[in-house]
Amino acid sequence: AVVPGRQSNCALSVFRPLVQRFCPDKAATRIMMDFSIDGLIAAPFTPMKENGEVNLPMIDPYVDCLVSQGVLNTFVCGSTGEGASLSMAERKMVAERWVSAGKGKLDNVIVHVGGVSITDSQELARHAESIGASAIATLPTCVFRPTNGMQVAEQLQIIGAAAPNLPLFYYHLPDMTKVNIMVEDLLDALNTVKVPTFRGCKYTDYNMMDFGRCLIHSDGKYSMFYGRDEQNLCALAMGAKGFVGSTYNYAGKIYNRMRAAFDKGDLETARKEQHMSQHFLWILIQHGMDIGLNKYVMTMTSGLEMGPPRPPMQRRSDEELAKIKAKLQACGFFDSVK
Repeated sequence: AVVPGRQSNCALSVFRPLVQRFCPDKAATRIMMDFSIDGLIAAPFTPMKENGEVNLPMIDPYVDCLVSQGVLNTFVCGSTGEGASLSMAERKMVAERWVSAGKGKLDNVIVHVGGVSITDSQELARHAESIGASAIATLPTCVFRPTNGMQVAEQLQIIGAAAPNLPLFYYHLPDMTKVNIMVEDLLDALNTVKVPTFRGCKYTDYNMMDFGRCLIHSDGKYSMFYGRDEQNLCALAMGAKGFVGSTYNYAGKIYNRMRAAFDKGDLETARKEQHMSQHFLWILIQHGMDIGLNKYVMTMTSGLEMGPPRPPMQRRSDEELAKIKAKLQACGFFDSVK
C-alpha cells in the first residue's frame, strides 16, 4: 500500500554496515544527516500479561497491525511504552523484539534510551546499536534535571557517544519531565557542544512558535517529529513531515487520510479527519486519559490484548469502560479506524 508522505530509510539500514566499514568517519556523519522520516511513527504500548510481566510474543502480531494501517515506523520504550516502569533487562528485551519482529516489515525502529541515570542511558544506547535499531532518542534526566539548552546538549553529547553510529533524537516532553526549555535554545547550544550523531527532536509540546523556529533552524537540517496527535494538522501546516504519537497505534488510517488530503490541498477533508481525532481524544481526556485507558482502546480496536498498565496507573472499572465504549461508538470512532 502507498502510505501518504512516506519516505523510507530502508536503503540506509541495508547499506549502513558496508559504508561504515570502508569509510567509517564520513559514513557515520552522512548517515546521521540523511536519516529522516516522512509519515507516522507509532509510540507502541508495551503488552503485559495479567500478572504484570511483559508479553513479548504479542509484539509480532502488533507489527502486522501497524503495517495494516500504513504505519511503518515505531518509537519504542518511550512514555507510551511505559519505559520508565520497565527494568533495564525488560527494556532491552522489548527493544530486541521490536527490531526482530519489524525486520522486513517496518522501515524504522527508534529506541528510547532515556531514564533517571545517564549511565543507564549510555548502556541502553550501546545495546540499541548492537541490535540494529534505526536510531535512538532520549528524554533529559528528570530527577536531577538540566535547566537550559546547554545542559541538555551536554547530556546528549554523553549519550550520543555511546552509540556513535546511530542517529540521536532529543525527546521534548516538558509536561512530564518538567524540563521547560525552548528547543531552539538547545539547537543553538549544539553549535558549541558538538554532538555529531544528533539528528533532531521528538517535540511533544504545544509551543508552535518554538516548534516552527526549530523547523527552519540551520536551514532546516534537523528532523522535527511532532508529538501532539490532536494538533497534527497544525504541525503539517507549519511544515512538519514526521509525527510520533500513541493514537497512531489504532487510528493510523485517520491520520494517513488526513495527510493524503492535506498533500492534495483538500483542507476540508483534512480538517474533518483532524476533528474526528480531536473528538475521540476529548472523550478519552474527559475520562482521565492515561496509558491504561489508551491500552484498552488499542485492545478494543485491534483485538490484541495489551494487558494492564503498571502502577501507579490504574485499571478502569468495567462500568466506566462500557460508558467510554458507548461514547466512542456514538461519535463514529470505530467506523473511522477501519
